[in-house]
Amino acid sequence: MVDLNKRPDFRWTLLAPRHWPIWLGFALLRALVLLPHGWQLRFGRALGPFLRRALRSRERVALRNLELCFPEQDDSWRRAVVRELFASLGMMIFEIGSAWWGSPRRHRRLGDVRGLDALQRAQADGRGVLLLFGHFTSLELAGRLLAYHQDMAGLYREHGNPVLEYIVRRRRLNYGEALFNRNELRGMVKYLRAGGVLWYAPDQDYQRGENVFAPFFGVPASTTTSTHQLARMGRARVLVTRNVRRADGRYEVEILDPVPEVPSADVTEDCRRINEAIEALVRACPEQYLWVHRRFKTRPEGEASLY
Repeated sequence: MVDLNKRPDFRWTLLAPRHWPIWLGFALLRALVLLPHGWQLRFGRALGPFLRRALRSRERVALRNLELCFPEQDDSWRRAVVRELFASLGMMIFEIGSAWWGSPRRHRRLGDVRGLDALQRAQADGRGVLLLFGHFTSLELAGRLLAYHQDMAGLYREHGNPVLEYIVRRRRLNYGEALFNRNELRGMVKYLRAGGVLWYAPDQDYQRGENVFAPFFGVPASTTTSTHQLARMGRARVLVTRNVRRADGRYEVEILDPVPEVPSADVTEDCRRINEAIEALVRACPEQYLWVHRRFKTRPEGEASLY
C-alpha cells in the first residue's frame, strides 16, 4: 500500500530531454486550469472534432460498440452519440487538470455529492466498501469531488512512461488515502477489512487476472472477477456511484444503494449483477461513456472478433 504521505520520489532522470514534451504538456494543462471552468469546457468541446480526426480507429471502435449495445438505434443516432463523446473527451482533459491542480474552493462550486447516507449505512458496522464507478469521461473529477466528503483509496494501472507515472501518482495521492496497483490484492483486502473505502472501475476488458464472461448490454463480455474476490475476501459491501456532467457544466456524483446479493457464492452471477448495474448508468447517459475502449475484445473460445 502507498501511504498518503509517501509521495513518489523525484529522480533527475525524469528531466531527460526525451521527457520534455510530456512535461510541457502538463505545464500547459496546469496553466489552463487557471481559466474559468466554463471556458475550460468550451475549449475542451472545441477539441472534439480534432480528436475525432486524430483518433479515427477509436471512432470506429466507439461506433462498433454502440452498434453492439444499442442495435435498436439507427446509424445517425450512433454517430451523434460519438460526436458528443469526442467533445466529452476534450472536456475530460481539462477535468483531469482540474482534479489534479484545481483549488478546493472552486471544486466546491462545481458539483453536488449525493447518497452519502447510503455510504454511511454501508459502513455502519465497520465493514469496508467497494465503491464502483463506470468509465465515464468525468471520472477523475468525480473522484476528486467525492474525496472532500470521504477518505478513500484508489485502484490504478501503472504507466509505462516514468514521468506520467510520477505525475499521476503524485496528483492522486493528494486526495487519496492510498493507491493500489492490480497486483496488490493482499494490501487491498487488508484495507477493506479495516473499514476502508476503495474506489474502483471494473468495467473494462482486463486481459490480465481472472475473468469470466458475463453479459453487458446482452453481449458476453470478459469481466474481471476482482470485484467478487475483493468483496468476499475483504468482507466489503459493493456500492455503485453515478457521475455525470450536466449541460450547465456542473457535476452530479451520487452513491447508490448496495448492489444486491454481492458478494454471493457464484462469481459469474456477481459479475452479471455488477455489469447490469453499470449498464443502467450507461443507458442514462451514453454520450459520456468511454466507448473508445474495446470492451468486447476478448471473445469466448472459438468466437470471431467483434472488431
